[in-house]
Amino acid sequence: MFGEPIRVQSILLNHMLEPPGQVTGITRFLFSLTAGLLRTSPARYVLATAWNRDELPDALKSPRLEVRTVPFHRSTVKNIVAQNRILPGLMAEAGTEAEFNCNPLGGFVGTWPRMITVHDLYYRLMPSAYPLRHRLVWRALFPLSAGRASAILAPSNATRRDLARFYPGTLSKVAVVHEAPAMIGAIEPRAPLLGGRHGIMVGNISPNKNVESIIAALGLLAETGLSVPLLHVGRDEMGAIRTAQSRLAEPLPVTSVSGIDDAALHAAFKRATFFINASLFEGFCLPLVEAQACGTPVIASNRSALPEVAGRGAILVDPESPREIAEAIHSVWTDEELAGRLSALGKANAARFSWDKAAREVTAVLDRIVLGEAPAVTPVAAGSKT
Repeated sequence: MFGEPIRVQSILLNHMLEPPGQVTGITRFLFSLTAGLLRTSPARYVLATAWNRDELPDALKSPRLEVRTVPFHRSTVKNIVAQNRILPGLMAEAGTEAEFNCNPLGGFVGTWPRMITVHDLYYRLMPSAYPLRHRLVWRALFPLSAGRASAILAPSNATRRDLARFYPGTLSKVAVVHEAPAMIGAIEPRAPLLGGRHGIMVGNISPNKNVESIIAALGLLAETGLSVPLLHVGRDEMGAIRTAQSRLAEPLPVTSVSGIDDAALHAAFKRATFFINASLFEGFCLPLVEAQACGTPVIASNRSALPEVAGRGAILVDPESPREIAEAIHSVWTDEELAGRLSALGKANAARFSWDKAAREVTAVLDRIVLGEAPAVTPVAAGSKT
């Protein structure tokens, strides 16, 4: 049933920094990876989480996954203090050999092998976009977590380069493991979130998403007489879309929805004419490969991890050029042959990524650090541009 023999037999999965009952991007990452671990490894896992066992996805309800529900502290500092108080006893009581933390911040006491996950370094790449308190907490706590970690997991070579730039002392610990589409199987029947032809943008709006350039590009198209509706799936707590729209002469047909499940999101990808991401920085961009897996033509920024992740299955654009973004949208909107080619190339690219493959790579790193070895660092080749 399983592949190569493994050395590590029991692993604590640290999910304590994520809120209960809320599927954040990091929770989605850990749950998908854990399902892959259960499929590919006979090891025993202990999930330390604020979630209850009956709240977990069915794929995680395995006799080899023990759930230890712990109190949740919304304050990052209080949460980290609680982790350092709880983890030593939990590791001993559960009899686990190593800890895998799905976050970059967490416990830094104890002598057991530990791997942390650095999804991105936005607070260093875009410091002015984040409150001073947020930056101070990260600058104080991340070096402690990174210094104590035996290995650091990065989702892309771009994130590995960012770590090398800002924290050069961590480079020997960094292993790159790509993420993968989380939505598989048949689409459940769902009413369309938006009727007619439209584009889709997925993700909670944060400064790195650069939504202003997308809205400006749609405004340029509207000036030529081409109205392109856009569906945004995610939260926009800062009102960035509304602010960007206020700079235009006329409002655009942009619809935002949040809180939908995977089946509804999968259906939304399939119905969209194109997916767009104009981020200035991304650690990986899971919605991009999910769109590709659904056959949705992709337009993506040519910055950060996006060329590496998109491969040949996207039109890559300068995210700071609304005109270039508008030209790409116009091309996909009006050229069926181009859209079909992007769809096929995107599906082929998405096939490169698998949670089972990621799980085997993570297990291999855990095996090495349990034996006191350095994580094997083999840079993943970046995809070529369209």
